[in-house]
Amino acid sequence: MTPENRRVQRFVKRLAVVVREIDLYTANLSASGMQIAVPATRMFELTSDLDARLMNATITLPDHQRVTAACQVAYVSQYGDKYLIGLHFKNFLDDGLDQLLSFIEYDVGRQYLPAPKRIQSASFSS
Repeated sequence: MTPENRRVQRFVKRLAVVVREIDLYTANLSASGMQIAVPATRMFELTSDLDARLMNATITLPDHQRVTAACQVAYVSQYGDKYLIGLHFKNFLDDGLDQLLSFIEYDVGRQYLPAPKRIQSASFSS
């Protein structure tokens, strides 16, 4: 999806993310998804998630709140000695969506929030 076609604007933000007990970080973030950076030496640990094109990710916000989301893999691209994985949020555990949107509004501003229709929160099993 080109920047002009995005529903929600991305912003560069490095936050801690855990996927399959692997400590990673975000390269950028939006209200609808994120890009995570994975060292090439750890990619084999994500094979089943990448094959299914789905993964659960837990983001740690600056105030130490944790937001867990089920994500759909949008793309994988190699960049030097790491891989960048684009993820679209599908649903959130508990009030994760509200926590994420509050963080985005406070940290970077309302212009990075989606139009009135929000992604639905939902419970899911890990």
